[in-house]
Amino acid sequence: MCGLTTALRLKRQIPSVDLQVVGEKIASRTAASDPTTSEGAAGLWKPFALSGTPDELVNRWGKETLDHYMDIYLSGMAPEAGILLSSAYELFEEPLDELPAWADVVPAFRRLTPADISFYDPSGRHVDGYSYDTIIAEGRLYLGWICRELEGLGVTIVERKVSRVDEIEAGRVIVDCCGLGSRELFQDPELFGIRGHVLRVKAPWVRHHVESHGVDATRPAYIIPNTDTVVLGGTKERSEDRTSTAEERQEIFDRCKAIVPSLEAAELVGHWVGLRPGREGIRLEMDEVDGRVVVHNVGHGGSGLTLAWGCAGDVVELLKPLLV
Repeated sequence: MCGLTTALRLKRQIPSVDLQVVGEKIASRTAASDPTTSEGAAGLWKPFALSGTPDELVNRWGKETLDHYMDIYLSGMAPEAGILLSSAYELFEEPLDELPAWADVVPAFRRLTPADISFYDPSGRHVDGYSYDTIIAEGRLYLGWICRELEGLGVTIVERKVSRVDEIEAGRVIVDCCGLGSRELFQDPELFGIRGHVLRVKAPWVRHHVESHGVDATRPAYIIPNTDTVVLGGTKERSEDRTSTAEERQEIFDRCKAIVPSLEAAELVGHWVGLRPGREGIRLEMDEVDGRVVVHNVGHGGSGLTLAWGCAGDVVELLKPLLV
């Protein structure tokens, strides 16, 4: 997500740049059974699993990205880019001490009243919550759209593994959007995997994002509609185990069904485990590696789709003095 997005923003803002995208697996070109992290993700705009990244940066990057998606939603490109506008409500089993730092970024944010919670909560477990409007950028469609935009601008996209910096053509400025791959390629020990396990079901009557927050923060229940399926999740744990077990799949389904009981009628069409690239704060900075200029743009946790366009703008600003 961040690599293709950065390439598109860079080429649009500096058309003269000679740009090449290189990746071991390029989103939209992978098999459906083995998607990249951003392709497998549900695509909800919401800051998530970001560790220590400052709120002011998250809000600035997030607002810029949300506005970008809304521009697409209001254009004729929305269907092919997989951009949906959705209402959302989140329920909590314990009273909230504070509202999320991004509350002022999204439209229509409001705290739920007890009557609202009673209306939304068939389980009767929840005591607090909020609602808002947001964007869903379905990864597999949105990244396919970006690839087509890049190719239309003359950008070369190469699918191959890069194991060492010296394998990249000499003379090029490097933008590191390698996610967890940056641990090996650029020796970044702060990166770690955040395991995400999701199901995809056919449930066309479910058209809103719903989320339940319980005592165990590693086991949220979230329901996110996409264009032809609904994503049920999930997990948020520091682990790099990509195993999907029948027991855990049933637990995810049961947690989601507790807040939307009609999911009992849903048809399971797929399941997937991906690794979000966690870090104790997003790394967006200029560096020098083996005499080469490198701009790092990694560590977005579960918020790659939420922050990608805004982060790409900062990368462009760092590179302008070198490329313009």
